[in-house]
Amino acid sequence: MVNPEEIVRAETELVVLDDAPAWREFHERVLRRAGFGQVNSYPAQPSLLYDHINHGRGRRADLVVFAIQPQSEFSWENLRLVRGFFQGPVLATSERFDPAIRERAHGLGVPDYISVGDCGEEGLELKVETALTAFRINSLIDDNDQRTQRIFLNIMTVMVKLLENKDPYTRFHSHSVAIWSRMIGRRRGLSEEDLIRLGLAAVFHDFGKIGIPEEILNKPAKLTDEEFTIMKQHPTIARDLLSSLDLMHDLLPAITHHHERWDGRGYPAGLKTDQIPLWGRIICIADAYDTMASRRTYKEPMPEEKVLAELHRGRATQFDPELVDILVQILAEKAAEKAHEKGNGNGNGLNHTAL
Repeated sequence: MVNPEEIVRAETELVVLDDAPAWREFHERVLRRAGFGQVNSYPAQPSLLYDHINHGRGRRADLVVFAIQPQSEFSWENLRLVRGFFQGPVLATSERFDPAIRERAHGLGVPDYISVGDCGEEGLELKVETALTAFRINSLIDDNDQRTQRIFLNIMTVMVKLLENKDPYTRFHSHSVAIWSRMIGRRRGLSEEDLIRLGLAAVFHDFGKIGIPEEILNKPAKLTDEEFTIMKQHPTIARDLLSSLDLMHDLLPAITHHHERWDGRGYPAGLKTDQIPLWGRIICIADAYDTMASRRTYKEPMPEEKVLAELHRGRATQFDPELVDILVQILAEKAAEKAHEKGNGNGNGLNHTAL
């Protein structure tokens, strides 16, 4: 059995059920390349999975990947049958994301879902690992909640390190966005418990970039329209990768919608005004502020007066106007504190852009 505190890929057996040979081969190739020890694939027929588990010599399934044909009731019935006799984790997939597929799969007891055409090879690999991990976490909850929490924190640490290794800038940016989000949220009247959860959502707001090709993620020049279209997938990639973890569910709306705009011209859903989750609106403005005020590979930090001008320009178009007013007030107070410290000859005050 796989160690519940660590997914040992070489000891893990996966079964892929997909009626489309090309997609079946895609799943098999990606998962084998990712180091999963046994990957078996069949057409999406429950009887084949049943035979694999019950009649194969020493065979098992640690996770089943089931490709949904959303327009086929026969496909949904087969998923229901699989869920009926296989109690391990099942990952439903489709070529393109559809919230109706996710909702219907969840109703059949399959909470894990990913659109492989949108998330690509890295997304599929990570989703399988998080689905396996979440299953082991949930199986331990009744036995020892303290141990479960420790495992959860360890998993989160590993996931953050994966992204940091791919995009070192994210480490500093995400934690800075978390600090600014908490400051804005506190002024907005959020409870301390909500501020903790908001900060965690901010830390993971760019987690979906782990599924973005490095040549796009680290490009020093402006992205092309095609590259930007790919980059815009990162909020939904994060949603799909993190949705397996029950302890992250309340964070997903903020993570998914932190690039929506007050005027409805954002992404991924084109939400506007208070349709956008409050935490998402807070992370949006904190993210934009830190991006403008920080140095990146392709730009120097903006002068403070230009940052303020951009915040005012985005008021009630890109940003929640109330949150702009709150952030501008915070920045004015910090500027006054800095001027006071300078006037007193104290050169050790922190510049707000370094927070």
